[in-house]
Amino acid sequence: MKKKNLLLILVLLLSAGIFYLFFTRLNLPAPVVPKAGESCEEVPDKTLSHAVNFGVSRCGGFRVVWVKNGMAEPLRWVLRDSLSPEILPENLLAYPMLKVPAQRIAIFSSTYLGFLTALGVEDRVAVIDAKKYVANPEFYARIDSLKIKEVGEGMELSPEAVYEARPDMIFAFSMGASIHDVFPKLARLKMPVVLTSEWTENNPLAKAEWLKFFGILVGKEALADSIFEEKAVRYQKVRDEIDSLLKTEKRPVVLTGTPSSGTWFASPGKSFMANLIRDAGGRYLWEDDTSTASFSMPFEKAYADAQRAEVWINPGAAKDLPEILDRDPRVERLPLWKTGEIYEYDLRKGPEGGIDFYESAVVKPDSLLLDVAKMLHPAYFKSIVSKWYRKLSNI
Repeated sequence: MKKKNLLLILVLLLSAGIFYLFFTRLNLPAPVVPKAGESCEEVPDKTLSHAVNFGVSRCGGFRVVWVKNGMAEPLRWVLRDSLSPEILPENLLAYPMLKVPAQRIAIFSSTYLGFLTALGVEDRVAVIDAKKYVANPEFYARIDSLKIKEVGEGMELSPEAVYEARPDMIFAFSMGASIHDVFPKLARLKMPVVLTSEWTENNPLAKAEWLKFFGILVGKEALADSIFEEKAVRYQKVRDEIDSLLKTEKRPVVLTGTPSSGTWFASPGKSFMANLIRDAGGRYLWEDDTSTASFSMPFEKAYADAQRAEVWINPGAAKDLPEILDRDPRVERLPLWKTGEIYEYDLRKGPEGGIDFYESAVVKPDSLLLDVAKMLHPAYFKSIVSKWYRKLSNI
């Protein structure tokens, strides 16, 4: 027993030594241990009209941001700026602390670039996972000139490279138990990493309202509020116009997704895409589905349902019609195949094929709504120039 205890002590000392050497070799500042004061009560500090997966509260002299990710309890971060008290309430001690406004940022998804560009702070990005996903050509050029550091993605991620770049805030996401999740890896190393879950919001305005989240963290809160309110008003106006135009007209039935190995994967009935289709004046084929996260069915079931579909959008990142046929040639017998009403959202791409839909459409919900409305009701939206969607062809 004594030998086991001695061995355990040696392992712990060795682990601590390695951890110490790792941090001191990088010459990182010692972590600040805040002083504890009396506990305080968290009260809401930000009104949100659509987003449900983040929030802001106030506790004493501090603001706290929280983020939901799935069914787990929300994660919280305490925000500290130059005016924050020195003493931290005792009930906030367990939460990671973020210094705001962030001046040197790392992003682990090109989707964050849309939010940061809208707020005019894209030049603060110093670290990115991989440039191949970037659609913005100017930003891509900055990475290519080595002004922005690539640190790898998934299993190729180098935490040491992230540390060496010295970001004061890192934006990352997590999809669960995936080996590619960046957030848990960096959080375990006590880096200033923030989890985001904007991608789980189920409608365009909810996702766009995450502008307020980023605005708070980069010191552009008033600008973020202003941009979002303008977009929300415009979105509602376009939606009302569509509803008015379609009072006496039939709404086209819209199909999404793609077949793969005998299974059809599609947008859930309560998802972002399903709600966008409804707002754009369409009837989603599987609108009775009540799920928000994932939705699939046997090919035969989807094929039978799709007999009444008139428009097919988002057919699985297909570059042309032959690619869809390669997945399952039976789709050629669908009625809409003959009309050619099949659209993909890859009209605008970056130097290595990064899709702009993921970057800029999220912060332009009003323009995205018009893009989809043009596909579903071309006679009413002839003057609208498509920004993200293109009609597939055999070319």
